[in-house]
Parts: sequence; structure tokens; C-alpha cells
Amino acid sequence: MQVDILFMRGALELKRAALLLCLLTLLPVQSSFAFPWNKDGKNHSSTISTKEFLSSPFAQFFKKHQYQKALGALDGLSRKYPEDPLILRYRALTLEKLGRNQEAIALYQKLRLKNPEHVPTRIFLGRAYVRLGKRKAATQEFHSVLQNGKREAYRQWAQAELTRLKTKAKKARSRRFYFVGKLGMAYDSNPLLIPNDSSLSRSGTPKRGADYLMEWTAGYTALRRRGSRIDLLYMGQETLHNPDASRVNFHSEGFALDAKKRHFFGRRSVLFGGRYDFRANFLRSELFSISNRFFLSADTSFLKRTRTHFYSRFNILNFGPDGSIPSRTSRDGFRMGVGFTQYFYTADLKRYVFVKEEFNLNQTRGDNFERRGVLSRVGLHTAVYFLKKMDWDLSGGFDYGDYPEFSSLSSLNLEGRRDARWDIYSALTYHWTPKLATRGFYRFIKANNRNNFFDRDRHLAGGEVIFSI
Repeated sequence: MQVDILFMRGALELKRAALLLCLLTLLPVQSSFAFPWNKDGKNHSSTISTKEFLSSPFAQFFKKHQYQKALGALDGLSRKYPEDPLILRYRALTLEKLGRNQEAIALYQKLRLKNPEHVPTRIFLGRAYVRLGKRKAATQEFHSVLQNGKREAYRQWAQAELTRLKTKAKKARSRRFYFVGKLGMAYDSNPLLIPNDSSLSRSGTPKRGADYLMEWTAGYTALRRRGSRIDLLYMGQETLHNPDASRVNFHSEGFALDAKKRHFFGRRSVLFGGRYDFRANFLRSELFSISNRFFLSADTSFLKRTRTHFYSRFNILNFGPDGSIPSRTSRDGFRMGVGFTQYFYTADLKRYVFVKEEFNLNQTRGDNFERRGVLSRVGLHTAVYFLKKMDWDLSGGFDYGDYPEFSSLSSLNLEGRRDARWDIYSALTYHWTPKLATRGFYRFIKANNRNNFFDRDRHLAGGEVIFSI
């Protein structure tokens, strides 16, 4: 969800930037006071004319958001008009678009020294300070415009920037800490069992029952700047199976460091992500495994109303006791995967379909658990229009894995193990408030290992409450 929110914010910022650039391009023509390079309005050899500026290659590159080429075109104009304030302002603005904010600020400061009363320079300097997170310096520039600006339009612009700064500061203070939780219960037709559970040896003992599910994430936003965010997370998970949790009692706790950074390549916005997870997993109150996971991701849009999510993962797992023959049965080792998810949205952004593909590899100490696999999944999300606050999700997936070095330790002497698993998931979610929702879901899972030794069907159906603070 955080990835979606940051990606959509990036798209909105891009639209706002495009509108601002159009406004800035029109200002020299429509308002002589906006960029006054000559008080008498005449064209002198030391300053560029409006016509020449708007017909230059720079203007064309700038409108097309080709900022690196625009900067090169400005070099030619600067050699002809080295001290023209209009060219210097656009050079600073172009440097901002290329992420070279310190250089842009240095240019704005140079222009401010030459003409301290020039209002647009102070506004753009203030906005540049905001992008670097220098709120105090930005506030001083906007207050200067409010006090000394002679035109109402610029004073309103400065007031809007100050209001936005105060709003962001208030949100930053109020949303640094957050909590997201999920509570639920599901009917389970075939739950996972503990291998030495006595119920396995008692004939006629029913396996089906109810699973009680609980998940939570407590987060703290350690850093939040324009296009950047770092969160510290504490996570937990609990699964119990009735009647007395003697068959399933799984508990997991851990922490994570999650970072996001948005970057522009020309007109394309890319949201980069990096995450580290540590988890300790317990089965029936005993340590079952320790996991260290690393994630890298990149989100961008290649076509209109689409989003592409690339990702890679690397997991280091340690399961404790190695079994009877560690060289064959140990599951300790690495799990790796690379993949992508492609989303296609409708015009109102309330519906989308997605396609996911992943290639993965397990490299373990024991040959029996070395695996090469592929995971595929397709699905859709849509609003239920006759119930305005309800969403429907439907998806299906297939997971295939080949164990090239597998050999059985039993008399069955199985070789060449190949596992196949597919599932179908459907859920209806009703959003009571932005921070509270209830969900009903059903999942069917069918797993086998393609050699008729293992075949397992499982039905899960239940409900859950999702909330945030």
C-alpha cells in the first residue's frame, strides 16, 4: 500500500510540475513584470528577447521535459547573454528538475543578490529550499514576498506555499507513528499438523477446524522528505488452531527497515525501494527458524494507466537442527527470486487487473531442498458499484518447483521430486471508515508433487477485521 501511495503521489507531483512549467513559459509573454530583464522593454544586446527565448532549442526541450538537453541548449544562450537574469532563472529551474538542487540554489542566491526585490526569484528559491527540507529558510523567503511583494498574485502564491509548509509539518508530526493490524478466523479443512502430534496416529481424528489469525505492524517514519521516506517497523504474526492449539501454534516476530526514493529520468518517474526484514519464527513455543530477508524494487509506468513493479528478494534461513543427514536434509541456506508485476488500471483508477511472474531458486546445505521454480499469478480488483464502500478481489496462482538432487531416505526411493501448487482466492472488503474495514474471503489450495506420492487439498473460508491507528 505504501508503494502505491508514493507512486500515485509521484504522478500527481509530475502533473503539477507540468502545469507550473507551462505557466512559467507563458509569463514572459503575458506579463512584462514577471521576468523584467529591461525596464524600458527594449531589446538590448546584453539581454535576450522574448521571441528569441521562446523560439530557442532550450524552450522546446524544456516543454518536452528533456532537461539534460535543455541544459545543454542553455549553455549556448549563456555564452551569448552571460548575465541575462531570465536565462539564469531557467538554468536554476532546469538544474532542479535534474535533481541538482544545491547548484540551483546557488544560482537563485546570485540572482537575489543582484536584485533583492525580484519576487519570482524569492518564490523559486523558497521552493528549492522546500525540496531540500530546509523549511526555515523557505519560510523566510515566502514571508519576504508577503511583506514586500507589490502584486497580489505573488502574495497569494507565497501564502499558499506557507500554508502547505504548515500542513506538511502538522502531518509529519501526527503521522510519524502508526499501527496496522488484522484479526480474523477461518475454517480450515486440512490444516498443517505437527509431525509428532498424537492425533496423526489416532484413526478417525478430524483434522478440520478453525484457524485464529492475528497480524500487526507498528511503524515509525524516521525520515520523510520530498520523494523520499524511511520507516522503522516492528511486525508480528500469530496462528492458532482449535480446540487447544496442540496441532498448530505458529508465532513470528521481527523488525524491518523500509526505504523509498523517487527519481525522475526525463519525464518518467521511478520509485526505488529497499527493505531489510529480520524474523524469528516459533512453533509450539520453540524456535523454528530465523530469517534475514532483503528486498529491492522499482516502480514505474511505461504506458498510460499502467504500473510496473520490478523486484528481487534474497532470504537467508536457518532452521536449527539439521536432521539425520545434514548434507541431504538440511534446509538451511538461501532463497532467491526475481520477478515483476504488471498492473492495468481503468480511467477512474478504481479497477485494475494484474499479472505476476517470478523465477526463484533455493540453494541449501542439503541437496534434498535445492529447488528451481517459477511462480505465476493473475488477478483483478474492482469496486462494487452497488455498494459504494465495497471492493472485490479475485486471483489465481500456480507455483512449480523442481528438486534436481532429491532422493528419498525411505523405502519409497523417490527421485526427481517436482512439486506443483495452484490456488484460487476471492475476497469482499467493506470499508467502514478510512481506517477500518472488514473482509470475507475464501481460498482453495491444491498441492501435489507430480509423482502421485503427495496430494493435498485445502479449503480456507473466513473473515477478518483490518484497522489502523
